[in-house]
Amino acid sequence: MKNCRLLTVLIFFMYMFRAVAQPVEVSSYEMMMETATTCAENNDFVNAIDWFEKAYKESKDPNILVNIGDMYMLLRDYPKAGNVYERVIKRDKRDEFFDLRLDWARALKYQGKYKQALDELNSFASTVEDDSLRNEAKLEMKGILMMEKYSENIEASVAFASEEVNSASAESSPAQYTDGTLYFSSMKGKAPVVIDGQEGDYHAKIYVASRTPQGEFAAASPLDESINRVDFYNTGVSFSQDGKRMYFTREKFLNNRAESSQIYACDRIGDKWGVPYAIESLNNEFHSRHPYEGELFGFKVLYFISDMPGGFGGYDIYYSPIKGSDYGTPVNLGDKINTAKNEESPFYKDGTLYFSSNGHPGMGGMDNFYAEWDGSKWSTPTNMGFNYNTSYDDSFLRFNQGGTVAYLVSNRTHKDKKKFKNTETCCDDIYIVQIRDLVIDLKALVTNDKGPLEGATVQLFEGKKKVAIDSKTNFLSNDFSFLLDSEKSYKAYISREGYYPDSIEFNTNGIFDDYTVSKTVMLKPKPVTKKTISRNEPILLKSIYFDFDDDKILPDAEKDLNYLKSLMDQYPDMVIELSSHTDSRGNNEYNKKLSQRRANSTKNWLVDEGVAAARIKAVGYGETKLLNRCKDGVKCTEEEHQLNRRSEFKIIAGPQTIEIRIDE
Repeated sequence: MKNCRLLTVLIFFMYMFRAVAQPVEVSSYEMMMETATTCAENNDFVNAIDWFEKAYKESKDPNILVNIGDMYMLLRDYPKAGNVYERVIKRDKRDEFFDLRLDWARALKYQGKYKQALDELNSFASTVEDDSLRNEAKLEMKGILMMEKYSENIEASVAFASEEVNSASAESSPAQYTDGTLYFSSMKGKAPVVIDGQEGDYHAKIYVASRTPQGEFAAASPLDESINRVDFYNTGVSFSQDGKRMYFTREKFLNNRAESSQIYACDRIGDKWGVPYAIESLNNEFHSRHPYEGELFGFKVLYFISDMPGGFGGYDIYYSPIKGSDYGTPVNLGDKINTAKNEESPFYKDGTLYFSSNGHPGMGGMDNFYAEWDGSKWSTPTNMGFNYNTSYDDSFLRFNQGGTVAYLVSNRTHKDKKKFKNTETCCDDIYIVQIRDLVIDLKALVTNDKGPLEGATVQLFEGKKKVAIDSKTNFLSNDFSFLLDSEKSYKAYISREGYYPDSIEFNTNGIFDDYTVSKTVMLKPKPVTKKTISRNEPILLKSIYFDFDDDKILPDAEKDLNYLKSLMDQYPDMVIELSSHTDSRGNNEYNKKLSQRRANSTKNWLVDEGVAAARIKAVGYGETKLLNRCKDGVKCTEEEHQLNRRSEFKIIAGPQTIEIRIDE
């Protein structure tokens, strides 16, 4: 399609992220839909969203909103996907989009909003008529309900690998070589790649990072072109048990779809890797990935994943017997390991197979599992539990020889993680897991005056550091666990919406054996007060802010918008002026137009929710009513500028006064 030039390669879980820019031109509704559909079919989700949003402004067709939500899910931007799905469901008076409730529940689950997700899944499963959808909902529910039995793995300390390893784009397949160096796959991208003839080589490469004498990673460098073949995505690196052979995958894409995915190997010659060769018995018209050498029935085998015909679902785990340089006919591991969905990233160690799956009950999308071999059969897969898994996608769990260190790949949020395309969870990063001998942990319980309080957030600070070293939100229960270091002082900051925050301080001085620091914190509810406002009195909508130079409603705005909608319902004769304001940056006339677009966006949201358009006068004031000193030429922080990028409303007709809620 001539207008669809943003090519987004999203090789999720084990893959990368590539994007390019699009031309801006005025298009008809039909052209917008055709372009959006073509982009979506080409896995160009970023550009598809842009064109679907343009088309939605023209038609207000809820089916287009569903498409936008689906694109956000594929981009793994779960908050935006969930907000879009919720908008559709709330307006769906005839249950035309009933099945969408399952997608909404998944979006909630992947954000860690387990209790809300469980309620939605239970409601959906009890009323849906389609057996396959009911079973999918039950699988998601089972994963949440089993979380009480998952191992806490408090001894597993998970840390974000350094910037020498992780980039803003995706990393995958960490593999520690016998000399301690770390091999992994990455595009090393800092921003989307513009396909304009000047983009250079943007494909994924296999990198290697050595360790400094201090134990840190040195800057990673790519392997040479004999391995990182130009115009191919080179991923999925691993090594034989003796370190004499390296395995990896080469993938070729056509229109953002994997045209081929084949497994290669190369042998160690001195201190270098030899010329790679394709393992022909494993490669065909199907896609094969993620090779890892292990054992089975006392013989050396190569585990890998494939979508070859005859499997149980999307990608299954297979093994191929190894005899020298010969690889035998692939054998499926069977339905105890493989499911109707995807199994990926196999890793074998001492009779145990580790792998990731979204077909077994789990905490989120992809979870890490293990199954043990007793000489004749595999045990039922067990979820690895907390730390190794989150509500996000977790895969590529691999332990070192001594079992004291592991690596895993995840798109989980982290304070050191870099955003890519303005989302925290689009792209995978590599994490390091240290297995502690001495386990000191904090066990914190959060309550209110009525008992256990769910949905709180606990931030853990070390010493006088101003940035939290860890943060957890528990929507399912009121208990929190954190791994601690000895001889350190800590402060935990506990918060929850509708409550005053509180904090606790403690230290681990003089602790030389395993020990649990137990704390209970009771939060006090904030009083809800009422305020009477009169006509023409401006009221700040606290959560309705906008990104710089943008007019899109942010997800955080939903709270204030929903409250404003309830006020419009409570006072049906009320007419309001809905105003938007910009900061001082940019041309005055441009800011005036930008604020008008923002006011229109806010009005459109309310109109979509059923408020009559005639009851809302949208006005953009630009930078004419600044709240602080940040006028033209004054240097201000981003936070100060954002204070001026606000929305307000005031009564201009109808009641002389109304009563509003003020949350303290």
